[in-house]
Amino acid sequence: MKKIVVASVLAAGCLFGDTVTTVVPYIASVSYDNDSAKSAKDDSRMYGMHASVGNLDYLFELDYAKFTTNYKNSAIEDLDQDDIFVAYSKYYKNWMFKVGDHYVSTNDPLLNNGNVVMASIGGYTFDGADKYSYGIEGYYSRYSDGQDENNVRKSISIIQFTPYVSFFHKFSDTVKNTLLAKFNHQSASDYVKDSYTSFEISDTIYYKDVFTTLKYYDGKMRTGVKDGGTTVINTLDLMQDGFDIKLGYYISVNAVLSVSYGQNNFQEFDVVTGTLLPSGKNSVAVAAFSYSF
Repeated sequence: MKKIVVASVLAAGCLFGDTVTTVVPYIASVSYDNDSAKSAKDDSRMYGMHASVGNLDYLFELDYAKFTTNYKNSAIEDLDQDDIFVAYSKYYKNWMFKVGDHYVSTNDPLLNNGNVVMASIGGYTFDGADKYSYGIEGYYSRYSDGQDENNVRKSISIIQFTPYVSFFHKFSDTVKNTLLAKFNHQSASDYVKDSYTSFEISDTIYYKDVFTTLKYYDGKMRTGVKDGGTTVINTLDLMQDGFDIKLGYYISVNAVLSVSYGQNNFQEFDVVTGTLLPSGKNSVAVAAFSYSF
């Protein structure tokens, strides 16, 4: 089965010396290809809550999401899934580390329940107001009652490494920009095809109280992890490429409203035939509200 969790969680403002708590309720809607030969799914819904507590020294994050999917064929049981994400980050003068876990409870008969353990390390340097960041994220995904592309029931384990670089530049007091690039490599020895690579690039432009993020990804990814571990694609679908556009508005220094729209091209793994369908697409709409105190 296919699940797409779109993390549109926005932390409002900057973390100053004092401890800041941020809560972010969010909702998402996914529409799948109308051609039943390309997707057995009709639509999906997701709602959740992301919360974080931290300051310049640390950040603790907790996220819960409920995800459901309806199928074009009413004889197929609807997908019902719960995701729980927890992470802790520690910041030092020029480097940081992050550890966390993402647990998936689902009635998906292909991979069933899963767990992702994560750890990352990064560094950053400053040149005036400019900031250069770099590092590597590591994920170990395990589905103890899963299967491979040939429908062989087995335990599935996947190791993913995601190096990244980013650059923040302040053009003026009203115009700022952040450019981010990531490379994903998956080692999946329990699958028939045992490795996948992909990349993603995003650019966020801030102008006064408004910001926009443009994101694009390409390559091959199966059962991958994205968005720092908040997004787990716990399916046998073969992700190919896609884009996302996000718009945000700072209602106040503590409150931010954002909406996004994206499209993804992929080959869906059909639960009935046990094979990959022809390439199709889906569209994803997300709305989130962030409040800090």
